[in-house]
Amino acid sequence: MGGRLVELFLVYTLLVSVSEELNSEGQYLLELKNGLEDEFNFLSNWNSADQTPCGWTGVKCSTSSGYQPVVWSLDLHSMNLSGILSPSIGGLIHLKHLDLSDNEFKGNIPKEIGNCSLLTFLYLGANRFSGPIPEEIGNLFSLEEFVAYTNDLTGTLPRPIGNLQYLRIFGVGENAISGNIPVEICRCQSLQFLGLADNRITGEIPKEIGMLGNLTDLMIWKNQLSGFIPKEIGNCSNLEKLYLQNNGLVGRIPLEIGNLKFLSKLYLHYNELDGSIPREIGNCSNLESLALYENRFVGHIPMEIGNLKFLKGLYLYSEIPAEFGKIKSLRLLHIFQNQLTGVIPNQISSLRNSTKLDLSNNYLRGPIPYGFQYLTEMNFLRLSENSLSGIIPHQLGRYMNSLAIVEFSHNYLTGKIPPHICRQAKLIRLSLGFNKLYGNIPTGIKNCVRLETLDLVGNRLTGTLPSGVGNLVNLYSFQLDGNKLTRTNSSGDWELYKASKSSNCWQSLHTSILPKEIGKLSQLIVFNVSSNFLTGQIPSEIVNCKRLQRLDLSHNSFVDSLPNELGTLSQLENLKLSENKFYGNIPESLGSLSHLIEQQMGGNKFSVRPREKL
Repeated sequence: MGGRLVELFLVYTLLVSVSEELNSEGQYLLELKNGLEDEFNFLSNWNSADQTPCGWTGVKCSTSSGYQPVVWSLDLHSMNLSGILSPSIGGLIHLKHLDLSDNEFKGNIPKEIGNCSLLTFLYLGANRFSGPIPEEIGNLFSLEEFVAYTNDLTGTLPRPIGNLQYLRIFGVGENAISGNIPVEICRCQSLQFLGLADNRITGEIPKEIGMLGNLTDLMIWKNQLSGFIPKEIGNCSNLEKLYLQNNGLVGRIPLEIGNLKFLSKLYLHYNELDGSIPREIGNCSNLESLALYENRFVGHIPMEIGNLKFLKGLYLYSEIPAEFGKIKSLRLLHIFQNQLTGVIPNQISSLRNSTKLDLSNNYLRGPIPYGFQYLTEMNFLRLSENSLSGIIPHQLGRYMNSLAIVEFSHNYLTGKIPPHICRQAKLIRLSLGFNKLYGNIPTGIKNCVRLETLDLVGNRLTGTLPSGVGNLVNLYSFQLDGNKLTRTNSSGDWELYKASKSSNCWQSLHTSILPKEIGKLSQLIVFNVSSNFLTGQIPSEIVNCKRLQRLDLSHNSFVDSLPNELGTLSQLENLKLSENKFYGNIPESLGSLSHLIEQQMGGNKFSVRPREKL
């Protein structure tokens, strides 16, 4: 009897010890952990002494009546984990949800992932996975979402992906995937989102794409696609976003594009498309954003685009139809760097909700519409590099509450700079260079306290630098060269200068042409007032412009000796003082400017020649 009791006790002890061991899924997870670096100890409670992993960080289990709990979810996203994904992941055969996104996983995606046949959601994005997507992905017959964007994946897209009948989301953008788009992917009848952007995919868009009737988002931009846009794309009746930009697509836009009634964004820019824009685009009644620039289109923009009442962003080419004025919801109109001809229709002034208008780098002529000055929501206005003429609307800036960018350079504009251009004090960039503007720089410029760039080059501006220029404390580029600026505010003062310029009394009467306030412009990098009629001295306060890299005062009538302080501008790269009336010695401190690349000092009256001194 005693021996029998001992035997029963040993059996009981063995059963207890077996039941207390970590189950097989826990063992697989510990093996996975062994391949990782866990900098912040997120996985510190993954303990081999536990019977199951169900209480571990990131692990979720499910139980069925009469069965042991099994792991159905592993969520380790954003834990700063690094290392490889162990093949042991394939042992979690009950897994339905796997999220490893936003970590530093590297190496290949193990082919054993194909053993997780119940997997429904697989998120591997924002890591450093490399190598090809394994063919075994085609064994995940329950998969609905596969996201592996922003990795280092290479190779071609696996053809077995066509087996995934429940796949809704497939996103592998921002990798280095190559080869063609496999026709088999078009068998994924449930597919809603196809994201292949920013890869190295070549070949044509398969015409079978039209089989994807549930597709809402097609993102294939920034690849190396060639050939035509297939007309069958018009069968994707639920398509909302079509991004094909930055490829090598050729031919015409298919007329069938007009069948896409739910399309909200159509981006075809930076391709080699040709022909005319089909008027059928006007049938895409929900279109909000349309980009067609940088192609080879010919002809006019169809007036039917004016029927797109929800359009907010328009990026086109050719003449601007007056019908655009009917698109009251339009906020962004970008038609830059194309071959726009004709005039800017006055009807564009009706777009009172517009915030950005870019018509730069075209062949537009005629005046700036008078009504532009009443576009109160406008903050970005670019009309540069055209052949516009006439005056700038006098009230421009007065009613524009958020005006930040004004670029009208390289046109044939005349008249004066609008006096209220800085009324709202929001302006960051003012570029009016290379026109035929005349008159004084408006005193209101001092209100542009946020101004970073002031470009008035190559006009016919007269008068002096306005008082209060020291208020422009954010200014880093100040370019007024090629105008007719003078030293004084009155003709009498100018006559006094001419009468006394040969005598020393001029120095006692006038201290400096450049206002001392320039010393307050601590962010200044470029200062160019060359080729004007400026006189006087260089103010010593310029030493406070410590970031100054380019200083050009050439071709003026500056006088007196150079201030020693110039040598303390340690960042100076270009120093142009030629063709003035400087005299005396060149400061020895200029010889210590280690960044100086170019210096021009000829045409002055220095007692020592520049080459001898520098």
